[in-house]
Amino acid sequence: MTTHEQSARTLDKLGHDELVQHSIYFQTLSKQYCKELKKCEKKIEKLEEKKSRNGIDRKPDTPEYEIPSFVREMCELSQLIRRNFPYGGKEHHFQAAMELELREQGIVVSQEVAQLLHYKTQNNHMRQLPHDIRGREDILLPDLKYIIELKQTKTLTHDDHRQLLRYMDERKNHKANWGNETKGLLINFGDVDVEIWYMFYLSDRPQRIKICQVPILGLNDFTDAWDSSN
Repeated sequence: MTTHEQSARTLDKLGHDELVQHSIYFQTLSKQYCKELKKCEKKIEKLEEKKSRNGIDRKPDTPEYEIPSFVREMCELSQLIRRNFPYGGKEHHFQAAMELELREQGIVVSQEVAQLLHYKTQNNHMRQLPHDIRGREDILLPDLKYIIELKQTKTLTHDDHRQLLRYMDERKNHKANWGNETKGLLINFGDVDVEIWYMFYLSDRPQRIKICQVPILGLNDFTDAWDSSN
């Protein structure tokens, strides 16, 4: 006799009140199992993303993959901005600081740009999404054709990459004079390190290159801590 058959026979012997108690008990277990299942799924996703990142190929050593000097400068600027927030900050803190720095260099900057989104139907018609659905670009450099997406999170995920690529795709396909010249920077002012990805198009296919992943100073590097609990 299986465990399921034994449980079914046991339930047949129970009265109404006992069945209600069993039902509540199993509902509670079910909720707990669902929570644990979601935690496991998130951990699996993070492990898979980490495995995927570790499996990224080295950048090809060819002219079309050469890193622009502006991207190198943005890498240095991002690290400088993060150092100027030794106690951390919110995403909009880093965004405001970057806007100030870029404007002082004479670069035209737009922030929080609401960008209409498009969708291709089954009939092959390109339509603007209804209900005023938009994406919001953190920083736009229109003269340089760069979209900059900023994050302040422990670890970048593939969804963060997809978000910037979605904005780039809109600019590439629906904004005059952008096309394959559309470029993007994904910058994470994280709790552990500063991570930056450069994205561009090569023969209509998006390319992603990790520019840097530089550890930030820990709290004990610029503060003294003492223990008097004993």
